[in-house]
Amino acid sequence: AFITAALAGEASLQALTTLTQEPREQLVVLLIHLQPTTTVTMQWCGVLLLAVLVAVPVFGQFPPEDWEWPDRRIENNQDLQALQCKHTCKDVRALKRRMREMEARVLALEDAAQAPPTGLLKTLQLEGRVRELEQLLLKANKLSLEQEVIKPEDNQGTDPSVFTSCAELKYNGYTESGTYTIDPDHSNYGVEPFQVFCDMTSDNNTGITVIGHDSEERLLVNGWETAGSYSKDITYSGASMEQITALIKASQSCRQFLKYECFSSAIHGRIVDIDVTYASWESRQGDKMDYWGGASPGSGKCACGETGTCARANPRCNCDVNDKRWRADEGFLTDKTTLPVSRLNFGDTGHEWEQGYHTLGKLECSGYKQ
Repeated sequence: AFITAALAGEASLQALTTLTQEPREQLVVLLIHLQPTTTVTMQWCGVLLLAVLVAVPVFGQFPPEDWEWPDRRIENNQDLQALQCKHTCKDVRALKRRMREMEARVLALEDAAQAPPTGLLKTLQLEGRVRELEQLLLKANKLSLEQEVIKPEDNQGTDPSVFTSCAELKYNGYTESGTYTIDPDHSNYGVEPFQVFCDMTSDNNTGITVIGHDSEERLLVNGWETAGSYSKDITYSGASMEQITALIKASQSCRQFLKYECFSSAIHGRIVDIDVTYASWESRQGDKMDYWGGASPGSGKCACGETGTCARANPRCNCDVNDKRWRADEGFLTDKTTLPVSRLNFGDTGHEWEQGYHTLGKLECSGYKQ
C-alpha cells in the first residue's frame, strides 16, 4: 500500500511539472489525472488492512510471545555484553581483590590491637622495673633511718673517738677544750661518729658537748603581722638530727637558750575572745611548743609567768604586755624529749612601730650514762 501511494504521488508530481495552461484549467486537469490513481490506491489499502485484521485472530497473538524488542535484543546480545565486560569486568575484579586485601588488613589490625606493640610493651616493662627500683630505694632509705648501722670496730678505751660525749672524755682525762669525735651510742651499731666542740672548763665536774647552728646571732623580726607568719628553720652544724638525738639520749641533761626581745610585739594575744599564739618554737619532731624558755613544758608561759614576776602582773609573759616599750622573755629549754629547737615562728610585727629580735643559743649537753 505504501509503495503504491508513493508511485501515485510521483506520477502526480510529474503531471504538475508538465502543466502549461492557466491555473484554473491546470487544477481541473490535475484532479482528473489523480482521481483514478487515488481510487485504486485506497482500494488496495483497504484490502490489506482487512487481511491483517482477519489474520491476527486466526494465526495467534501479536506480537508473538518470543518477540524481542530492539532494546532487549541489545541487552541480551552476547557480543555487546562481552564488549561491556571488557571495560567493566576487569574493574570489578580489581575492586573485589582490593576489598579482600582491606578485609585482611582489618583482621591484622584487630589482632595487633589485642596485644600492645613491642616498643610499648618494652616501655611498660621498663616503667614497671623503674617503679620496683624506686620502691627498693625508698625501703633502703627508710631502713637507713630506722635501723642501726653497723660500724667498724674501734680500739675502745684508748681512742677518744669511741667515747659517747665530752663528759665521758673529761671523765677519762681529756681536759682541754676543743673539737673531738664522739660516738653517742658507744657500740658497733647506731649512728656514725661525728665531731663536736667540747667545753672542758665551764663546769669543773663535767665536760659539755656543744653543737652550733646557723641562727645563733640576734635576728630582727619586722613586717610580719599574722601569727607565725615569720618562720626560721634551724640547721645544726656537723651533725644530723639522728646523731643529735643519740647524743641527747646518752647525756644526763641538755639545754638550749631562747630569748625574744619585743617592742609592742606579743608572744600570746587575744583576738575577738580567741587566744592567739604569735610566737612559738618547734621541737625536733616538728611539734609547735607554746611555752617559752625558763618555763615548764606545757605551761603556755614564759619564765616570769612561772615565778609571777612578769611586767604589769601579766600572767604569762613580759612581751604579752604589748606596750611601746622594749621588753624581753628568755630562759633555757631543758626538755630532752623535745630538744633541739628545729624552727622559730613569730608575728605581731606588722606595724611600723612593732618589732622584735630573737636569739637561739647552741645546744649544750652534759653528763653521760654509764
